[in-house]
Amino acid sequence: MRLPVNVRRFRSQGTTRRKLPLFATANLRIAQIGTRADFDSVRVFRPGEWNSIEAFRPRVLTGTAANLQELAERVELKVIELSSVDHAIFVLTRCGDEPLSDVRRVVLWQTFGVPVYEVFLTPSGALAASECETHEGWHIEPDATFSLVNGELLVDGFGRKSVHTGLSAFLEHEPCACGRAGARLMNVERYLAQPPQRLAATA
Repeated sequence: MRLPVNVRRFRSQGTTRRKLPLFATANLRIAQIGTRADFDSVRVFRPGEWNSIEAFRPRVLTGTAANLQELAERVELKVIELSSVDHAIFVLTRCGDEPLSDVRRVVLWQTFGVPVYEVFLTPSGALAASECETHEGWHIEPDATFSLVNGELLVDGFGRKSVHTGLSAFLEHEPCACGRAGARLMNVERYLAQPPQRLAATA
């Protein structure tokens, strides 16, 4: 169901969490490519520390789409070996980032042979939405409030209000095939602002 008005608000009730969604991460080696840990129980590797990632032998990978693609290229070139990855890949999308493209999703899936999920983070690093395990949209996370204003998603919560996401989507209230309750963001895309209409020239 598409949002029929200019501004709509929707929220999921609950509390913030710092764990990766979808499965228990106990005893799993999780490697995050980046400069900071966005979730509990992850070990952070800066881009370029490929040999260190190989030695760590992660079972789960997380990072931005660009960093994960760079890692996938090293694996495809057989510069490093990461057959240890056997659970999932979580692509981190932040406010202002381009959402994961179908091409990059296929590259990651073909390289590592595990499910690929996208998670959306606020500027503070809080988890605001996460892709459904059946890939049927993004489930809105506890304590995140989204507003759709002129076609763009804004996010409130975690101590900040009306943060521009640079994304557009629509809200789905129907039950999800995965069994998880709550609203979902569907058809998440890059927000493209409509250019102002020019006035017609008059004689």
